[in-house]
Amino acid sequence: MATPVFKNVKPIIHMKRVLVFSLCLLLGFTARSQQLHFMSQYLQHNPMYNPAASGMGQNNMVGMAYRNMWSSFPGNPQTTMVYGDFELKKMNSGMSAYLYRDQTGPTSRNGVQFGYSYHIKSANGKSRLGIGLELRGLQYAIDKAKLTDALGTLDPVLGGAENKFAFDAGFGLYWTNGKLSVGAAASQLIQSKLQLADVPNIQQGGKLYRHYNVNANYRVQTGDDIYVIPFAMVRLVQNAPSEYDFGTKVDYQDKVWWVLDWRVNQFWSLQTGVNLFKKVRLSYSYDYYVSPIGIFVAGSGAHELGLQFDLKKK
Repeated sequence: MATPVFKNVKPIIHMKRVLVFSLCLLLGFTARSQQLHFMSQYLQHNPMYNPAASGMGQNNMVGMAYRNMWSSFPGNPQTTMVYGDFELKKMNSGMSAYLYRDQTGPTSRNGVQFGYSYHIKSANGKSRLGIGLELRGLQYAIDKAKLTDALGTLDPVLGGAENKFAFDAGFGLYWTNGKLSVGAAASQLIQSKLQLADVPNIQQGGKLYRHYNVNANYRVQTGDDIYVIPFAMVRLVQNAPSEYDFGTKVDYQDKVWWVLDWRVNQFWSLQTGVNLFKKVRLSYSYDYYVSPIGIFVAGSGAHELGLQFDLKKK
């Protein structure tokens, strides 16, 4: 009876693929993954990618976000974070803080990052330049209990540490005149070592790789209280393909907004949000993945929810 045999083998092979995929995301041994999590609604999280953007929004707030990718895939990636962004007006500066957890199968990344930005205003006060520094702490971990059955007790990963903590730092620049905003930043500049197991004959041990990103957006008024904001972002990571995002946001009175974003060769993102009582912002996005990723995730895509609370007095 050949058919039952293949039915049993297929889930085992699939599970091993899940575990290998998870380990690659954690350790950065794959050439097609990033070590830092990302959010589709990155227009709302400028300080997360660029510390120089801290406080530049002049809108003190705290918030939380949740992202669930590829739900049809066992051990699918999930990200949860809470954050805050504040303008320190008397000090001509701003600060931000992010606390997050990124979970993929048996692997996880818990992180905390703090950003500080010093603001330099132009003589006419219409434009500002932010110079930012970032400090990041990350704990990478493996749940060995989920690996024993699939990989075997002789696998070198199981003989290594269950978790590893590392510090790193970043730097950024961010300029805006209220209409045009441009930023550039680099994370994990120190490239701290990150090796959970001693793998024989390995050419290079695990470490944190530098991430670079450049972004820009332009705010255009097209009608009474209606703004169209085209935006773009480029991400560069050592040993990984470059990523390119292009999108457009339509905003009505800062009460309701819609976003269409395209990450080249990866997914289309449809986003919407609403401002309630001028204090609470709710947002949602759905990412539809294209080939070849879309084939493996069975069209499950990614869902992202956001909630922000405005703390600044009106």
